[in-house]
Amino acid sequence: MVADFKKNKKRNGLTHFLIHAGGMLVIAVLVVLVVANVKIYQKRKAFLSQVSSLQRQIKNLQDSNANLKERISNVDNDTYVEKVAREELDLQKEGETVVSFVTQQKPIQEASNATPHGIQSWLGWLSGGWEWTLVQLFGSASKK
Repeated sequence: MVADFKKNKKRNGLTHFLIHAGGMLVIAVLVVLVVANVKIYQKRKAFLSQVSSLQRQIKNLQDSNANLKERISNVDNDTYVEKVAREELDLQKEGETVVSFVTQQKPIQEASNATPHGIQSWLGWLSGGWEWTLVQLFGSASKK
């Protein structure tokens, strides 16, 4: 009777180990599948963004192509040729005076002057805290 108990205990220990090992193997496979799925999702997202970008390029090229075809068809039209000569080549008829208006354009703001992001905002927050501490301790803020 005692021998049977030891056999069952050994057998139960082995099955217990195999069940745990199998469970760990299943968990490992699931983790690998989840990681692979995330990588595939990221690649899919990148490819979809690339596809949309290429579709925009195609649309722009089709519009440009239609515009060029229209201009080619109007080459024999004297009114169109005169219009292009005036607008694009700045040509004029004899006796005409050309007047052009020049307007000032606002300078484009550089990206470095935009709102601070990331570390810049944290550093600004920390320097503000430092100045507040100095005011509390000494009664005046440090001037730069």
